[in-house]
Amino acid sequence: MDPGHPHACGMESVPIPELRRLLERARGAGIEAAVHAIGDRANTEVLDTFEALDMKGVIEHAQLVRDDDFARFAALGLIASVQPEHAMDDRDVADRHWAGRTGRAFAFGSLHRSGTALRLGSDAPVAPLDPWVSLSAATARSRGEREAWHPEQRLPLNVALAASARTTVEVGQPADLVITERDPYSSDRDELRAMPVAATLLGGRFTWRTI
Repeated sequence: MDPGHPHACGMESVPIPELRRLLERARGAGIEAAVHAIGDRANTEVLDTFEALDMKGVIEHAQLVRDDDFARFAALGLIASVQPEHAMDDRDVADRHWAGRTGRAFAFGSLHRSGTALRLGSDAPVAPLDPWVSLSAATARSRGEREAWHPEQRLPLNVALAASARTTVEVGQPADLVITERDPYSSDRDELRAMPVAATLLGGRFTWRTI
């Protein structure tokens, strides 16, 4: 961004002292806080605040992160809640305004390799609510006719699937299940994006089905 712009480093919508006060209040009430941070300076300052308060929580978006900060997410026990389809929507804007830094923008791969716990979402209605759209974007980093954007930041499918679900298929877990008509592991990028769902179950009870 133009250094002469009034918000050359972005907008601090919540001043850090106020953020600290709000997080302290959340901690006192037993609430795990989620804080939005877009931009490397924003992520650093939010990480610093969580660290100073010795709090766990969630950082929403984490869209641009300094190299030294990737490992801090994991070390502090923070979750990175990311929206993979935003990388597809915003890649041209990022290339224009974050030129030379986009290798660490929407850096899902770097976050995963650092040991950070990931949650994939959509930020609906900003991007489609369909989780298969997010899974395709996270694992392919491309859509349409375009080449993959920073393919080194792709997630393995098993990692992306785990980050899209709150439970696992094992004894003792609630049977909240999705049955698909195709095997995700044998599906290509576009098949994954348009994955047909045959049924859903909540607590072992069918809530929707075509079978």
